[in-house]
Amino acid sequence: MRRFTCTWCCVLFLSTWASAQSLQKFDFNIGGGINTATGDAGAHLTPGWNFNAGGGYKLTKHLAANLDFNVNRWKLNAPALRNFDVPAGHTTVWSLTVQPVYSFRPDKAVDFYTTAGFGLYHRNLVFTQPVLANTVNCDPFFGFCFNQTVTINEVLAEFGTYKPGFNFGGGFSFRLGESPFKVYTEARYHEMFASGSNLTFVPITVGLRW
Repeated sequence: MRRFTCTWCCVLFLSTWASAQSLQKFDFNIGGGINTATGDAGAHLTPGWNFNAGGGYKLTKHLAANLDFNVNRWKLNAPALRNFDVPAGHTTVWSLTVQPVYSFRPDKAVDFYTTAGFGLYHRNLVFTQPVLANTVNCDPFFGFCFNQTVTINEVLAEFGTYKPGFNFGGGFSFRLGESPFKVYTEARYHEMFASGSNLTFVPITVGLRW
């Protein structure tokens, strides 16, 4: 019985060790922050926000082959709204890119890295106007319902397009104690190809990498 128990303990230990070693072959990141449109787009858009998530396989201790998903959103500024003759509007760009990442000091508490990628970008332009709408709200505790007038954004027009694009940049990461988690901050330049002027923007992101 003792030999049987010892054997299973060894199997469990080896399985756990193998899983940990396998996980070390992959890396992931998630974060968000602010962004600024540049070039011609900068004259029509206010500063906005961004969301970023990615992950992939570590080819070596320094180099990872990642897939990156990025979302950026801006509101149209006052001159752009006057130009389009609409009361409100916003632009959203998402991208899916192949994104190699090279880390210079992966074993240190403070690391810095560089990255560049190429892939598919999608831009969506939406014109809206605020309108009043009647809704019915019900209170689950007292069991009564009442009418309420709220303001919603009605879509006047929407335009979307898919184009290739690229990005490059870099950042710093800071290890949290002895854990595999790192806090990172980075800046990247993005350029989405277009029929007219290319859409360019620079998101600054803070997040968690592991």
